[in-house]
Amino acid sequence: GTGMWGRGTGVPRQGGGSSRAPPADSTGTHSLYTTYHGYEVMFHVSTMLPFTPRNPQQLLRKRHIGNDIVTIVFQEPGARPFSPRALRSHFQHVFLVVRVHEPCTPKTTYSVAVVRPEETPPFGPALAAGQRFLGGAGLRPFLLAKAINGENAAARGGRLGAMAARTRRQYLQELLRAH
Repeated sequence: GTGMWGRGTGVPRQGGGSSRAPPADSTGTHSLYTTYHGYEVMFHVSTMLPFTPRNPQQLLRKRHIGNDIVTIVFQEPGARPFSPRALRSHFQHVFLVVRVHEPCTPKTTYSVAVVRPEETPPFGPALAAGQRFLGGAGLRPFLLAKAINGENAAARGGRLGAMAARTRRQYLQELLRAH
């Protein structure tokens, strides 16, 4: 099926994107991919990442998700409230928590909560108090815009902004030394 993300989303993975080849199947064989207003978005879906039996830490999964700046968490009805403190990462800054209400019925709705550190400036699109998306209508563009804007906001503020500025400064210094 086409699912929430549209046509052609279950794409074969082509490696890890780094200059070193990842260990065989350490990134999984498929992922979810979409485009939105000129942005290409690839999702690290925990259930699509490799599962290692008898490894309670699941480091291959953590390696990818822990390095993402924005994390979308989907919760079923009755799930305990999500706390970002349960995850330890220097990179995860924005959590979009999506909760389904009355699933698999004509009354299915989705609510979204945004969790960000104070150092990450607020970002749109705005979310009204108590806002719900009926049957998922409007949820896809909202989540994609919120995720893209959240990553950009996190990159401008706090630790990520400082790390990016330091990296740019180092590149410029290296360019000056080389020329």
